[in-house]
Amino acid sequence: MPSPAIPAPPWRAPKKTPAARQPLSAEAVLSTALRLVDRDGLDALSMRRVAQELGTGAASLYAYFANKDELLEQLLDRVIGDIPLPSAAAPDWIAEVKRSCYASRDVFCTHRDLVKIARGSIPIGPNSLRYTEAMLAVLRGAGIPDRIAAWGMDQLSMVIVADAAESAAHTERGHGTEADSASYLSQVRDYLAALPADEFPNLVAMAPAMIEGSGDERFSFAIDLMVDGLARHARADLRDYAHDGGAA
Repeated sequence: MPSPAIPAPPWRAPKKTPAARQPLSAEAVLSTALRLVDRDGLDALSMRRVAQELGTGAASLYAYFANKDELLEQLLDRVIGDIPLPSAAAPDWIAEVKRSCYASRDVFCTHRDLVKIARGSIPIGPNSLRYTEAMLAVLRGAGIPDRIAAWGMDQLSMVIVADAAESAAHTERGHGTEADSASYLSQVRDYLAALPADEFPNLVAMAPAMIEGSGDERFSFAIDLMVDGLARHARADLRDYAHDGGAA
């Protein structure tokens, strides 16, 4: 009869059970890349790091993405796909646009480091195109002229991206919450208030107002300002309809 297995000496480290390798696919690469960016930041992302996370070689990733730039482009598009599409059938188009702006901001702040990709680029992935199409349908459906609708959507996107980028910058400096920023903002207020009043009368007088308000309040103010400005270009009957809350 065969002898029983000889046990390993107790001083040897036990062998780790190898983790099951995740089947490689474009979706697996994107999911891993997103997890890596959310955990370690955009600067940590590379084809080699993603491959290591997947337990494979970097060369295998090039079957799905030509280079890191293409991976980043599709990664941004994947995140944009998390934003609910605005509906042109909504009874109040102004509220629908604002709701979509808040949802976009929430998604970008969830993956705040990815906002660095969005700056200075025009997203043209399938999810980005669907979102743009849906938002333009809302704006054109309100009777807003084509150029105003195109420019308005572009500028709204810039506000959303800029707000998320600022939030990411504050987080990197350790000011991830309003409470974290309170001491710094108080110092800014006191500094402005102490400036020579004869040279900076407005800054001195407005020192408290310059730093007051939460990030959410300031974002809401910016979106209200822009969307209400767009509403000036809507067809009069639809503008009145929206301001009445969609009431018949």
